[in-house]
Amino acid sequence: MVLTIFLGLAQAQNTSVIPEHILSATAISRVLGDGRKVETVVLEYDTPISNKSLAIGSYRVEGKEVTRIYANGVPERSPQGTDGRYVIIEVKAEVDLDARPQQPTAADMEKKRERDRMQGGPGLRAGWSTGGDDEYPGSAIAVQIANIKTTTGKTYKASDAPISSTAERCLVADDFKQEEFVSPYTGQVLPYNIYLPENYDPTEQYPLVLFVHDAGVASGPVTHTLYQGNGATSWAEPEAQARHKCIVVAPEYPVITVDDNWNYSHHLDATIALLKDLQNRYSIDPTRIYTTGQSMGCMSSIVMMLKEPDLFAGALLVAGKWNPALMEPLSEQNIWIISCEGDASSNTLQGQAVELWRSRGCAVSESTWDMTLPTNQLSDEADKMRSEGNHLLFTHLTGGNHRATWFVAYGIKGIQDWLFEQRR
Repeated sequence: MVLTIFLGLAQAQNTSVIPEHILSATAISRVLGDGRKVETVVLEYDTPISNKSLAIGSYRVEGKEVTRIYANGVPERSPQGTDGRYVIIEVKAEVDLDARPQQPTAADMEKKRERDRMQGGPGLRAGWSTGGDDEYPGSAIAVQIANIKTTTGKTYKASDAPISSTAERCLVADDFKQEEFVSPYTGQVLPYNIYLPENYDPTEQYPLVLFVHDAGVASGPVTHTLYQGNGATSWAEPEAQARHKCIVVAPEYPVITVDDNWNYSHHLDATIALLKDLQNRYSIDPTRIYTTGQSMGCMSSIVMMLKEPDLFAGALLVAGKWNPALMEPLSEQNIWIISCEGDASSNTLQGQAVELWRSRGCAVSESTWDMTLPTNQLSDEADKMRSEGNHLLFTHLTGGNHRATWFVAYGIKGIQDWLFEQRR
């Protein structure tokens, strides 16, 4: 059973008061490996602005580094400025490999203590909500710090009045729809995001990519799985869709689905049921259903692969782990594992699983990549591993930490190409 959530279009409005002459202020963000980040602020004025009157020092944006400022006749980026009613402020947006999660508040810690009391002791348990603390804002505040001119020569003077965004857009993430699936086993609701290719044609069969988030956004808003990193959105980027049209599904779990003690919740059975329901509703190629996830999501993918060995054509397993002794059956699956060397738990346990597969006669491609390399060079490294022709691959990223693994892993062209090559 599917219930559509009427969340409206992908613009978030607020009631901030903005300075005179400005009609609107839109913050445009993009999802990078370490989360949603604003990359453009668009100010709409009541009259055309002279592009020549603008300079890099005309505005500042709180907490961000301004890289370009220019006028435009349309509310979007352009290689070259021109007179128009829109002032475009571009700001620096890049991945921070050292980004850390938001520290829990006193209320968060009390929630965790109550969880422990209910369970009789400390430690995670699958099916309990301990995430949802991180935030990925898409708003921005700009300030005009220099005089600017209209095309008629009128001066709009500098002001210390904050220009708070009145609307938000998130590229690619806004192209997902939000829906709900009712578990046939428990009757509980599983919210999820779904992306359909542009010009979706029901007479054409499409591959499907399932992305499972980590514990950090469990119990958060349904769109948090889209904002926390690009594990979902990377497959829906225009360039990625041009190479591999696919449907993307990204659930938002209300609880921890898998914990570090190998406990898992019934929500994974609901996820499998969701995938089967989607096959009845959309034109999905049953031989090209893929799963991927980070940390908790990686472990959730492993559990579902063990439960349903004939469901997935391939898996990209990022920064996760499982009991190596139980992973032997997965040697028949098409799997690419990625871990950071600085993530000792994932790197060690996944390495033990790989050695178990090798001891059973399986060939595994294994390589170490410099995680600071540009994405195109990482794609070249991926192509080298693909050329070996093995269906099991294990990549170590130099240094790093647990979270940094997924800051880098998604959006690498060679890995995406490998996944879509796999067939059940």
